[in-house]
Amino acid sequence: MNRIKRINKPYFIFLFWNVLMIFAVHGLTFQHEAGKGVSGNGNPGILILFPSLLTFLILCIWTVSLSKWWLYDQQQRWGKKKHVMVPLAALLLCVLSVFWQLLMIKDLRVQLGGFTNDPNSVVYRFGWLNQYTNTLYYNVPILLFGLSLSIFIGWLMERSVRKNGS
Repeated sequence: MNRIKRINKPYFIFLFWNVLMIFAVHGLTFQHEAGKGVSGNGNPGILILFPSLLTFLILCIWTVSLSKWWLYDQQQRWGKKKHVMVPLAALLLCVLSVFWQLLMIKDLRVQLGGFTNDPNSVVYRFGWLNQYTNTLYYNVPILLFGLSLSIFIGWLMERSVRKNGS
């Protein structure tokens, strides 16, 4: 009997919440404009950054759990060849998200004229967590990496459950 599994609405709502948190962190992170002074407004993005990272951690743990059981259910239906595609795609997305994150770091470094150790930088003497660098700590590549890694870990856990159960 071909039945469609119920969509996990709370999970997708929580995923959507995490995407909104990325926009909130980005919205409260100041963008440096050349020729203008350093903002003295403090760092309002830090108010959203820490709760965002906490919800991100919860989402990753939830993703591991869901992917483990979902892959366990799908293994019989798909067969081995399709089942192996999931961890390969997850690893590929991990690699791509790391390159995307490195590109974002490079772009921010150019925008700020260097980082905290460069005397010509906008953020010289600020430290790594400042009003211009909040988006380095929570953004789309980090969310993609966390979810992809969680799916891969779920797959590894599913394999160990399957081997121990056989």
